[in-house]
Amino acid sequence: MKILLSRRFMGLFISLALIFALCVTFSPAQQKIKVAGKLTCAITKLESINFDDTEDHTIALMKYEGINFSKGEHEFMNGGQTVGVTFGDLIKGTGPHQGYGKMSLNGDVVFWKYKGKTTTTLSPKGKPIATFEGTLTWNKGAGQYENIQGSGTYKGKYLTEVIWVTKWEGEYFIKK
Repeated sequence: MKILLSRRFMGLFISLALIFALCVTFSPAQQKIKVAGKLTCAITKLESINFDDTEDHTIALMKYEGINFSKGEHEFMNGGQTVGVTFGDLIKGTGPHQGYGKMSLNGDVVFWKYKGKTTTTLSPKGKPIATFEGTLTWNKGAGQYENIQGSGTYKGKYLTEVIWVTKWEGEYFIKK
């Protein structure tokens, strides 16, 4: 009789443990949602300092504003207004950059940080062509994106000296 009760208790314990594990694993609040989009932005403020240790070494700080376009199965802040700040350490237009961004739409807000590399080459006509890529991390939000967590990648290019487009993709979840 004692062995039978012990087995029942053990079976009940294992069943409850499995149910708990499945609930935690498949919780909808922890589900990762894949998203992608395109930002079109313009520099609204730029401060740069030439540093004379190397030819064409520039330290730059810029503020930008723009709009996000997102389509697909899971739209993410489609039409959202974006503002951000980027710091770059560039030699002849090439080098690391990092920054912070904020996107808002209808009371929902998402904050992210990013880091990557800017690369500038010359066209056959000698015109600079600047591209950039890197990684991003969503780390804070408000409204439906409160407690957002996630990451992604981005690639972009300058269309003019002050306007650029960025294609991004990633996945996020809302942390409980």
